[in-house]
Amino acid sequence: MLEETAALLAGDTRAALLQISEGAPLTKPTDHKGGEATDMFEIALSTDVVRTIVVTVDEAAKHGLRTPRSTKISGFATAWRELFAWIGTGDDKHRPCGQATTRPADG
Repeated sequence: MLEETAALLAGDTRAALLQISEGAPLTKPTDHKGGEATDMFEIALSTDVVRTIVVTVDEAAKHGLRTPRSTKISGFATAWRELFAWIGTGDDKHRPCGQATTRPADG
């Protein structure tokens, strides 16, 4: 999901997502299924950056845009909105955010 979302972004926000996805993934739980495409990474982005991602991905989904590997990105929009809701909109703008996979299943 990170690489696919980065395809919709530009500048520093795009670079930040790509840098995260190039790092070492988190250890997968023993019952986790899936290969490299389901790797999870710790996301440490400010609420302002996540808000920018939400707005951009929501707009892309509304206009039916696609990424190189996915024809439907509404799931990306939902995932980023959930992350934004989880981190909240308080004064702590650099709270570590959570985990995300590099990319969802195609579809």
